[in-house]
Amino acid sequence: MAKSQYYFNEHDENQTQLLRKKERKKLKRKMKIVFVLFVLLLIVGYFVSDFSRIQTIEIEGQQEISKEEILETISVHKGDIIFLVNTGHIEDEVAKMPFIKKVKVTKSVLGHVYIEIEEAQKVAYCVIDKTTYVIDELGNVSETTDKNLIASLQATPRITNFKDLDLLKEFAKEYVKIPEIVKSQTSDILYDPQKADETRLKFLMDDGKILYLRIEDMADQLNNRYDYEANKEVYKDKCEFSFEGNHVYMKDCK
Repeated sequence: MAKSQYYFNEHDENQTQLLRKKERKKLKRKMKIVFVLFVLLLIVGYFVSDFSRIQTIEIEGQQEISKEEILETISVHKGDIIFLVNTGHIEDEVAKMPFIKKVKVTKSVLGHVYIEIEEAQKVAYCVIDKTTYVIDELGNVSETTDKNLIASLQATPRITNFKDLDLLKEFAKEYVKIPEIVKSQTSDILYDPQKADETRLKFLMDDGKILYLRIEDMADQLNNRYDYEANKEVYKDKCEFSFEGNHVYMKDCK
């Protein structure tokens, strides 16, 4: 009996391999489509769920400003989409509020917004037409009606005789530049203009001495031209110091 013979057709095997490759590519394509659809469903599910919303807004570091005031000022609220929260924009909004020195805002994917605040120190206060104005360490002037804050201001220098808010703001910008040692030893500041000297101020010091300075150059006088602390003992028999240009005129203690 003759033996059966089998013929190997290379073309047939290439076709089979090609079909298998095509099937694998189709399967991979389907798996990619399923994966993309799954991810899209997760994203859509996340955004329609409460997990994508602001759950809490936590505020830390504030003392003079209430949390309610801050929440009313910022443009985001509980329930807003957390990924749409612009932390830089919130920082700008809070930074415009009174007494704010620094502010940092962060957020988490779990829906929490954190606002950290550092308030500027209050350095003086003034009453104009029964309205209390506070000067902070940045030179800002803010109106306040808070009784607790007003009571706490008694530890800072009191400014009197100002009638013009714009002039007070001009004073504040210069006042925060003078040496800390002078600010800490000042009890009262009086706006004390003269006929030929409309911006003159009268500083009443804790030790009984009096300094006469001008709004526009008081920082320059005390920082660059006259060391008040160093000369206080040298001229301990002098009680009045009038700073005028490059000269300091002194009067004996009575």
